Amino acid sequence: MRRKSDMWQDLSDQGFLPGEDAQAAQAAAVDVQGRVAMLEEQLKSQFTSMSTYHQIALQSADTARAEARADLDREKATLISLVERVRAECAGDSPRIGVPTAAAVPVPTEPSINVSALARLALIEDRLEEFSRQVTICLRSQEELANSIAFMFEQQMRNAGFISNCAGASA
Repeated sequence: MRRKSDMWQDLSDQGFLPGEDAQAAQAAAVDVQGRVAMLEEQLKSQFTSMSTYHQIALQSADTARAEARADLDREKATLISLVERVRAECAGDSPRIGVPTAAAVPVPTEPSINVSALARLALIEDRLEEFSRQVTICLRSQEELANSIAFMFEQQMRNAGFISNCAGASA
């Protein structure tokens, strides 16, 4: 087996091992590389947790909004049925389910308008209007809260560098 003469190079001017300065620089570079890798993992972890919290906040706001809407619909239906029942009592119409039958309540032959019943009906309608207004204010407040939480998370993510300034404008 023959060896080529150029395989054996003369390295007499260089040492076999690098100098202490080169070793120190290489050790510092390896240390910096490890720190950068750890920082990158921390940033990924923070981004993931911020995204998760953002999604949880959005889902919570949507759930609260849906529950409030369902409660409002149920309460409106209940109040409307009660108002209709009072109107039926005032007008002397046939009773509905849950209302005493005509045999139990004597109906006068001549229709008369009960003033206290009309006053109660007007009071109930006023309260219903006020209740509807208060629920509307509550829903508006919940929407503003959800929007402000979403804006806060977006600002935090933008300040952390996870979202560019032009990305939020297009979304």
